Amino acid sequence: MSKLQNPTKLFPMFVTDALAQTKAFYVETLGWTATYDMDGYLQVRSADEEGPELCFMSREGLPRFEGKGVIVSVPVADADAHFKALCAKGVEAVSEPAVKPWGWRSFMVADPNGLLLDFFHVAEAPTMQPTG
Repeated sequence: MSKLQNPTKLFPMFVTDALAQTKAFYVETLGWTATYDMDGYLQVRSADEEGPELCFMSREGLPRFEGKGVIVSVPVADADAHFKALCAKGVEAVSEPAVKPWGWRSFMVADPNGLLLDFFHVAEAPTMQPTG
């Protein structure tokens, strides 16, 4: 039996009333992996085991995510190719691919909860270096 370890990455969790629609969007439409899928809880991953993961849960007594003010940036190999692939599947983009001031080329789509996903790749070095 393997020893459980604390993960070393973030797992943003969103409370929703739309777990079935959320699973269909992430797994069937985006092609992500459901790492946990149980009554009241869904965890999805965008890439390999080290890839970004999002969690969704439906619980009484907790405020539901209202779909505003959160953008999750998701790295992809090529934002333009990813944009074309999602559009071919009928996904409506919130924005088209463009280079941001910090050097990312990205576009956004909204999931069934209103959560914005910013799919990006690093296109060019930013004009300013990070501090710290």
